[in-house]
Amino acid sequence: MGFFDRFKKRVKEVAEETDLDSLTVEEDSDEAQEALAKREQHLQQQAAPVDMITTAPSTEDEWESVEELDAISPIQEEEEWDDWDDDPIAEPISPSIDKKERKRLEKAAKEAKKERKRLKKQGYDIDQELRPDGSRVDLHVMRSTTGRKLVEVKNAPRGSTGPTSVETDTGKTLEIDLGGGVVESGGKIIKGGEALNIMLDELELVLLESDMGHASIVEVIAALRNELIGSRLRKGADLSKVIEASLKRALRTLLHAGYWDFDATVDSLLAAGDLPVVIMMVGVNGTGKTTTTAKIAHRLKNKGRRVVLAASDTFRAGAIDQLETHAKRLDIRCISSQRGGDAAAIARDAIEHAKARKMEVVIVDTAGRMQNKSNLMEELRKVHRVTNPHLVLFVGDALAGNDAVEQAKEFQKMLKFDGAVLCKLDTDAKGGAALSIAHATSRPIVLAGVGQNYEDLKQFDPDWLIEEIFT
Repeated sequence: MGFFDRFKKRVKEVAEETDLDSLTVEEDSDEAQEALAKREQHLQQQAAPVDMITTAPSTEDEWESVEELDAISPIQEEEEWDDWDDDPIAEPISPSIDKKERKRLEKAAKEAKKERKRLKKQGYDIDQELRPDGSRVDLHVMRSTTGRKLVEVKNAPRGSTGPTSVETDTGKTLEIDLGGGVVESGGKIIKGGEALNIMLDELELVLLESDMGHASIVEVIAALRNELIGSRLRKGADLSKVIEASLKRALRTLLHAGYWDFDATVDSLLAAGDLPVVIMMVGVNGTGKTTTTAKIAHRLKNKGRRVVLAASDTFRAGAIDQLETHAKRLDIRCISSQRGGDAAAIARDAIEHAKARKMEVVIVDTAGRMQNKSNLMEELRKVHRVTNPHLVLFVGDALAGNDAVEQAKEFQKMLKFDGAVLCKLDTDAKGGAALSIAHATSRPIVLAGVGQNYEDLKQFDPDWLIEEIFT
């Protein structure tokens, strides 16, 4: 049974127990006016500009906490000055914000600063060009983590016309499209209440069963709720179908997080003469990095590119032999060393080899690292510093579900990546991992592994996954 078939089945069961007419009210009723007022308030909040948070200019209110200032020790002040350069520069809080909201934002800014210091001490990479939670300023332009230009997918699939962009609490944008089931005038007003809550609760359960991350679900459900309440349902329209259309649009938006084209990006880098193009493969243990490395090499070779492989996984037993076997089958040169060798040195040798022989692409296969092993992650960052890769690809296992999402989130804190390659998508009947990785990391799924052969790697298509999930 497909994803939404399960939802519609549960909605039908709910309908037998619930008066679905209670979902809507006539326009001239008090409940309708209340729903319309909520919708108008929501639209105004979406339209209001929100600046990034930083320490606000001094006000008289700050003198109310003078005792707190006296309690600050000289050591604490010195530590703050030591980390001055680590704090991001942001615009001041808008003066139009009221006193209560201003204090809340200032408190959040201080807590964010403390969290950055804590993460830095634990070895996390805090200098990431990601949109901070709560900010509507998108810092992630279409460039790689090392500043190279990424080629955006021009023909990104679109849903039906009339979408509404909705800002979530964490600053991300979801596009909700209620389709033809709603009208601008007339019809009945969708109201909040128990009937709508029951329907959305059932949808939330289905999303959880699809291995979608909880944070992603909360934002999608909240966006749907805000968009539905106060909308005008066309006479005779099926609300479950309206929700289906809007849900598809919202999930598609999650997958379009900085969506870029792998082949076009590599072609662009080659055309710019920045040779060799270095692609670094990263991820946790057992996700299929070495096999994916071989698949990418095969893909590039078939496009006429001269490829060199770097066997920088000197940690896992058999990893070097595995990559060398793939290289022999593909008739591609593999630079390697003995097990336990210097991973960064091998990668550097592969790049020098490529330069000397005018090779075009170097793919660096690194050892799988659990994201909580700071010493191993530091070694991986060394490879990154030495190679200065054009692209960093995180390899995830679709069958890992929510574990893959958490791995991607934690890994990104340690080492930034530009996109994800999701393996075993052909065997994943749920699809929640792909949805949640894109949402949680603001990095897109770029390539999809759909089989065991070298040819079974393709540019990820968000519409393809959405259709797979819903059918």
